[in-house]
Amino acid sequence: MNTMLLAGAGAGPTLIAQVITTVITFVAVLWVLKKFALGPILELLEERKNTVSGEFRELDRKISEADTRLKDYEEKLRHIDEEARERQNKAVDEGRRMAAELIEKARAESEDITEKARQSLQHELDAARIELRRETVELALAATGKLLDATMDDEQQRRLVDSFIGDLEKRA
Repeated sequence: MNTMLLAGAGAGPTLIAQVITTVITFVAVLWVLKKFALGPILELLEERKNTVSGEFRELDRKISEADTRLKDYEEKLRHIDEEARERQNKAVDEGRRMAAELIEKARAESEDITEKARQSLQHELDAARIELRRETVELALAATGKLLDATMDDEQQRRLVDSFIGDLEKRA
């Protein structure tokens, strides 16, 4: 175009008309492009920008929500672990309490059985002593009867029987 300007310095009005026509055409094309092509393209770009921004905001919201849920789940897991430990400790304590009760019950039953056995042995011992005394008295009476028949008077027989019974009581 510079060559045309240089070559046509004397051309005059046609050159100015061409330049004006070119400028008007260029402006018209720009206006048409802006109105029908650039406007919709810019609108599409703006719409796409808004869509992408919205998607990023939604993504940020979902990430934030996921972080919140993760923290909630971690807290719940911590509570579950604590509750499990508490239940386990309660079960162990209950087991120990029951074991202590069983041991105490067994000890009491053992003492009861031992006491009953002592009482039974004491009763049998007392019965044996009574039986021994009864037999001793019968033997003493039998021996006394024989001695009486032999040569003793009543006083001597009584002293002998009392002495014999006293010796038996000392031994028992």
